[in-house]
Amino acid sequence: MSKLLRYCGMLAATASLAALMPAASRAEECKDFAAVGSGINETVAAFMAKQGAVNVAENRDWTVQGEAKVVGCKAAGTFGTECTARIHACRKPH
Repeated sequence: MSKLLRYCGMLAATASLAALMPAASRAEECKDFAAVGSGINETVAAFMAKQGAVNVAENRDWTVQGEAKVVGCKAAGTFGTECTARIHACRKPH
């Protein structure tokens, strides 16, 4: 019985220490950002979409992880081509 009480006491102490850990050690919050870019050809449209995704994430105070990736491109009528890009970004919770 004393071993069980000792184990429960250790468990309670560990749980209370975990609750007192600073916020900096908590996991980061991550999500994807997307943007659409258009241009006279696919190269220009892809560049605009990638840079737009990076700008959206950074302007909202997120730290970009890796490079933006083009999801897809399609003809945009008389103007040219329209591409969509995504980027993964993270930040520490407040």
